[in-house]
Amino acid sequence: MSIDLLAALRRVPAIGILRGCPPQHAEEAATAAIEGGFTVLEVTLDSPEPHVSIGRIAKLSGDVLVGAGTVRTVEDVGAAIASGAVFLVSPFVDETVVAEARRLGVPIVPGAATPTEVWQALHAGATAVKVFPAVQLGGPDYVRAIRGPLGNPHLVPTGGVSVDNAKAFLEAGAYAIGVGGSVFSIDALMAGDAGRVGSAATALIEEIT
Repeated sequence: MSIDLLAALRRVPAIGILRGCPPQHAEEAATAAIEGGFTVLEVTLDSPEPHVSIGRIAKLSGDVLVGAGTVRTVEDVGAAIASGAVFLVSPFVDETVVAEARRLGVPIVPGAATPTEVWQALHAGATAVKVFPAVQLGGPDYVRAIRGPLGNPHLVPTGGVSVDNAKAFLEAGAYAIGVGGSVFSIDALMAGDAGRVGSAATALIEEIT
């Protein structure tokens, strides 16, 4: 499997994160996000029946990359790929998880909070590194401060990213942003309110493109 995640994020620098979405609403929410401009979507593995949702979203459009988030174990890697995920996101740096993703040829974006963790992720072979939780760590200023000394790696701040700060993160040097609850609110996902998701998605993408 060879997916150019970085190329997709270069075109539209945002990963839409569906966390907690019931599988019966996954297609509606994903379709609304795609119509709003997202081309990369992530379903977290702590959602209800995440593999069902990943499989359904993966069939929606060949132009959209669908991945699995909250990947914590080597077993998660295999199960996510089997369900249709073409990239993986983890909340932390686990070298065995990164190694398994690399062995299978699947892009992986581990999560890191400190410069040391970012460096460990890159050294392990990460495709990009999720800076998490981005707002709590210091927001755009934090991303700007750590990029230079680390050699300007591909950073994807996630956690508290919204339409209000998305552009600031990108201007600070982030390669892309991870956007969850501000677009894919749990209330909208649980209710199957695709209109609400679509409106928030459109506003976010218009802000950064």
